[in-house]
Amino acid sequence: MASEDRSQIMEMARMGRCAKLAWEHAVEARETNRIPRAGVMTGHVLLGVLKEPNCAGGIILAKMGLDLNVAILHTEFVLLHGRRRDTPEQPTVDWEGVPHTPQAKLVLDHSLEEANLFYPTYPIGTEHLLLGLLRDPDGFGGRLLRFLGIELDSARATRDAFWQILKLGERSPCGGC
Repeated sequence: MASEDRSQIMEMARMGRCAKLAWEHAVEARETNRIPRAGVMTGHVLLGVLKEPNCAGGIILAKMGLDLNVAILHTEFVLLHGRRRDTPEQPTVDWEGVPHTPQAKLVLDHSLEEANLFYPTYPIGTEHLLLGLLRDPDGFGGRLLRFLGIELDSARATRDAFWQILKLGERSPCGGC
């Protein structure tokens, strides 16, 4: 690990308040699921993003027309009933003391990359988790988002437009007096 670039290692310290809350929802969903899972899956991460509707990821999805409550129902249903039964559970990767599927860890790594595109120390938010989910073409979370009509390019464009609004300041009615 010594040779690995520390700036590319996903750490909890980089997560903003909303992303931490979403991750905690993901861990809780895994632990309370009636069907045991070996680790946090991409669907759990998606559920975490969906359960924070007042954070950037939820706001972006709502702006794109996604009914977050319907998306939560779909996600919970697939987490409970969806499972490839013809293959054994995949190995897990430990992150922050919690087992994750390799795809869920990849989503976290993608979210770090997304935050780094804005600024190298920018906190990871639920908007970055959302884009990380969509960047994983094989993960359940990204597949479910695409099923619900959410695509990476449109989600990124909506995020960018939202960020532009956040950058706007109020203008003085007298032109700077």
